[in-house]
Amino acid sequence: MSHILIVGIATLDIINLVDHYPVEDEEIRAASQRIDCGGNAANTASVLAQYGHAVEFAGTLAHEPDGYRIEQELKARRIATGFCQHIKEGKAPTSYITLNQQTSSRTIVHYRDLPEYEFRRFQQIPLEQFDWFHFEGRNVPAVKQMLLDTQKRRVDQPISLEIEKEREDIDDLLPLADILLFSKSFATGRGFSNAPEFFESIRRLAPAAMLVCTWGEQGAWARDNNIREYHVPASPPSRVIDTLAAGDTFNAGIIHSLSSGNTLLEAVNNACQLAGKKVGQTGIEGLIT
Repeated sequence: MSHILIVGIATLDIINLVDHYPVEDEEIRAASQRIDCGGNAANTASVLAQYGHAVEFAGTLAHEPDGYRIEQELKARRIATGFCQHIKEGKAPTSYITLNQQTSSRTIVHYRDLPEYEFRRFQQIPLEQFDWFHFEGRNVPAVKQMLLDTQKRRVDQPISLEIEKEREDIDDLLPLADILLFSKSFATGRGFSNAPEFFESIRRLAPAAMLVCTWGEQGAWARDNNIREYHVPASPPSRVIDTLAAGDTFNAGIIHSLSSGNTLLEAVNNACQLAGKKVGQTGIEGLIT
């Protein structure tokens, strides 16, 4: 198994399951509620730890009760937090999530009052001990510095980068990673109705990178360094229960498979099956059996 460094965000998720999505000014009762550790990077780290990888999370943690709760949950999931940045002022990022029991959609209201992970803290990490680096595409100026520093200090370890949302100057990050993991919403937000055309636009920005893009019920597309293109259909469960963190789970499947020596096509196939399994259950615990 690999030693993997994951840089990004960990949140406190407050998840309410409701019979239907409320209209404005409606008062409804939640069928259930759970409070969990979430966030893109933390979710991906959690799934990779289930595979047996040695996972280190590097992000900002608040010195307050919710921040302590997040850190304890990460440790309970066998995720090391020694490279985290601890902040005395501020509040742990919190996502208030409404899960619609009828459609399995999730609506998120996110609150954040905490500085992003700083480059000066990242510089203190001994990168030579890792086999793989994964970054969440946020806080672009600092992440750009981290990616450049990683390229400078690594030997030949792969760098993967998740691009979920449009952010100012996000294109500056694309040439700095070996594997780019895109969301459908990012591609459609740029005006593309299919992954192959989207890949053509990205190839000009990151000609040497492997490209992967999820596309909801249509599965996922990928393009390797030799411009070979692959499509893998979705692997839906018999019943969709919870779509929260499906994309983060998919990304973990890609990283696990590629770090284990599988081909890109095998990695996408594994990731689609894993994401399908995830949406058929509540939460991400117990995915790998």
